Amino acid sequence: MPPDELSVPITEGRFRERRVYLSPEAFADPGDGGDHTPTNLIDRHVWMHLMDSPTDVLLQTTDHFGSTFLAMRSISDMWISGIVPDGSDLPLVFDAYLDAYDEFEAAPFIAAHGWYRQATAGLRNALEVMAHAARFAVRGERTGYAAWRDGTVDPPKFQNSVELIGGQPSVAAVEAALPPGALFGRNPDGVLRALYQELCRFAHGHPGHTNADIWESNGPVFVPEAFTQFWRDFRDTFPACSILLKLAHPGLERPADLPEVAAYAGAAWLGIAPSAVTAYFPGDCSGRGC
Repeated sequence: MPPDELSVPITEGRFRERRVYLSPEAFADPGDGGDHTPTNLIDRHVWMHLMDSPTDVLLQTTDHFGSTFLAMRSISDMWISGIVPDGSDLPLVFDAYLDAYDEFEAAPFIAAHGWYRQATAGLRNALEVMAHAARFAVRGERTGYAAWRDGTVDPPKFQNSVELIGGQPSVAAVEAALPPGALFGRNPDGVLRALYQELCRFAHGHPGHTNADIWESNGPVFVPEAFTQFWRDFRDTFPACSILLKLAHPGLERPADLPEVAAYAGAAWLGIAPSAVTAYFPGDCSGRGC
């Protein structure tokens, strides 16, 4: 903790003060709890350097964006509820699907601590992994998928995966019913390319999108506008990944609140998010918005 003269106590939401180990019983496998006896304890000043500024950002962010965290938790829960293992063979894309879930879980945590650029890079990772998974799945390339996942071939390129998905006759038929560009188009570019370009500005640290540009200082520091932009990107990435998952795993039911999320899609969606959800989840009224 910083010295008293540089500290302001928490007066509301004091549940955020306490930091403890989890007991072994908190884990699915109690053996994961481990021994909590330190073997190489961090220096106090190094701990302060590591934690003081991010903790200040975390407290300020959670002071003012409680409903946003609840919405992101709901979206993440919708994602992980999409495929429920039932003891039978898992879908080809199951491990990629779990990778995307990890990004949906990690990115809000990272953004909450003020690392906005790195959090947005996680969203790009989710979009990439689902585009590649859909590319192999819709083309029936199980061997190619396995080689990608075990690292024995060079990673696919995002733009190539989008091109190959859009070229599939079943996908092209859906795209033809949507406005020009739709999701997978090029010239004009579709949603997937536009969204990816937006996420890459942060992931690659383009001018105006670095941490220093966002904070306008060293950091991390709390920048409400940056967190709001991260939330918009999170909200835009989810329907894109959901449609990619539907293409990769046609048995997927439409997530219950996906139409509601799509209704608030941002500029990268070119105004077509609700119609795209309807087009790629035809006849699915398992949730709201039917």
